[in-house]
Amino acid sequence: MDWGDLRPLLEVARTGSLGAAARRLGVSTTTVGRRVEALEGALGLRLVDRQPDGAVLTPHGTRIVDVARGVEEQASAVDRLAAALRDDSTPAVRVSSTETVVTAILAPASTSFLTQHPTLRLELRATAEVVSLARRDADLAVRMTRPEGESLVARRLAPLELGLYASRVYLGSRRPAQIDLRTERLLGLDDSFGAVVEVVWFEQAGLAGAVRFRTSSPQALLAAVRAGAGIALLPRALTIGDRSLVALPDGGTPFPVRTPWLVTHRDLRQAAPVRAASRWIVETFEQLGAARRDT
Repeated sequence: MDWGDLRPLLEVARTGSLGAAARRLGVSTTTVGRRVEALEGALGLRLVDRQPDGAVLTPHGTRIVDVARGVEEQASAVDRLAAALRDDSTPAVRVSSTETVVTAILAPASTSFLTQHPTLRLELRATAEVVSLARRDADLAVRMTRPEGESLVARRLAPLELGLYASRVYLGSRRPAQIDLRTERLLGLDDSFGAVVEVVWFEQAGLAGAVRFRTSSPQALLAAVRAGAGIALLPRALTIGDRSLVALPDGGTPFPVRTPWLVTHRDLRQAAPVRAASRWIVETFEQLGAARRDT
């Protein structure tokens, strides 16, 4: 049995549906269903009854989840205690977030952290999944939704703005004010992560039908825009200093803003490496907001 397959089952039990479990884990509904089926196959038991309006645990599933919750908490407590007691000559702090936050915000700012804290190791993990801080998959996480759970401590970070961009190659001689988005080739994210603001904005603006290209990767979306494939809604953090891109007006539908949250487990928040990384992340997001206002 793959113990990692217990996580989707636990989330299905908590949320009552495969879709809601997928959103909390940051994966697709298909992935959750596949991992639950893998666990059922490994155990030789049917654990979940799928219904039109959700999913419910079978009696066997309920008993498995009861045990799994206890195992998860005890293993997490041991891991956190070991981390607090461990004598490591080069302690590490592990930070998890989305591909965009890691590549466009945290990685470029890593020089300041490593310079200020020469005795610490910084590990950045780019993942679409919502990692478990209780199990110490990471020490800190930057999440795009406010987390739930009494064991977690969350702090709101400076917001991430989004905007429409096209390459100079795509625009040619046209000026941004001349663009009618209804007749342009639009690029966007797919629905892998649910109804994220980047997807909802096109629907609210009545432009969903004009989206000709979709991807689950913000970096792939950026690459397509740079190549002249079309116009896309991008985090402004990805565009700072990129002279190949041109910002476009919103066409009457205000651009969305994403609110990131810095999250850690209560048992770890006083650890010196975690405090140092927390300050660095907060300052990095504040500086990013200031840089956008100055441009």
